[in-house]
Amino acid sequence: MTIDFSREALYAHADRIRVHPGFAAAKARHSHVGLDVVDGKPVAAKLTCQISRYATLLMILCHHDLAETGEAPGGVTSSTVLAALGRTPFASRSWAKLMVRVYHRAGMIEYDPPGPDRRSRPFRPTPALMQLGQQAIQIFFEALAHVDALPGDPAELAQRPGVMTGMARALVDIYFKHRFTMIEPSPEIGALLKRDFGYLIFGHLVQTMQTDAAGVTYASVPMGDMSKRFGVSRASVRNILELAERLGFVVPVSKGGHVLVCTPRFVALIDYWMAVDLAWFNHLLTTALARIELGAAADRRLAAI
Repeated sequence: MTIDFSREALYAHADRIRVHPGFAAAKARHSHVGLDVVDGKPVAAKLTCQISRYATLLMILCHHDLAETGEAPGGVTSSTVLAALGRTPFASRSWAKLMVRVYHRAGMIEYDPPGPDRRSRPFRPTPALMQLGQQAIQIFFEALAHVDALPGDPAELAQRPGVMTGMARALVDIYFKHRFTMIEPSPEIGALLKRDFGYLIFGHLVQTMQTDAAGVTYASVPMGDMSKRFGVSRASVRNILELAERLGFVVPVSKGGHVLVCTPRFVALIDYWMAVDLAWFNHLLTTALARIELGAAADRRLAAI
């Protein structure tokens, strides 16, 4: 089950969020999503540093939700994940197959004991992967709480069984039905996010933004610290910042300096993208909670028979 999704409703919700008195606080907290989760954890950063890896991870969580709700009794297998990814442009089957192996070696998924058919061996997310995901969505919930009423405490919601995997499933369902992703609202920012580690560098820019008395917005970009923090080479950080400059997002203050000026257009795009992202996250949460309640209601009816 999916709560009705429409782009018009999503963007209207985002417009309300942008004028909410708590939007500045929501943006500040939102900028920590991803950064806090992978800070000092280069393995975690590499597992989510690009869209193809992120898409593979979402498919794993989505199919785990299907298995947990009994809708996919065979469990999560490489075949089911690869088949789903094959319907998207985000990852080739060979790349996704490799990523499943990488997630296994990194301790993010674990295989069930071998069954009669050794060609199709189910696997599941490990507690380590679930913890990473729950940490990320808790930060999202904390940001969202500044602009929307939540049906619970952010920490409790993040830990509630079925919420995280249900949100991943809602995201995948909506993609297949409506072809919507968060690249769509702002293709220019999407160009930055598509690059390896682009989301983390983007988050760092937002997190360090400061506006002076003259209304000029600056961001701090110490390449050595960023490289160490995210487990990425200085060259990769430099390439992403150069892309941001070509896109007209930032202007170096001085050659080789650690401070950039963020253009007014970039600041406006960030506001818009973050408002839509918060509205999108609210929709995913609402959909996941509705599905959980539907399942609980069905269990109550069966128990009453």
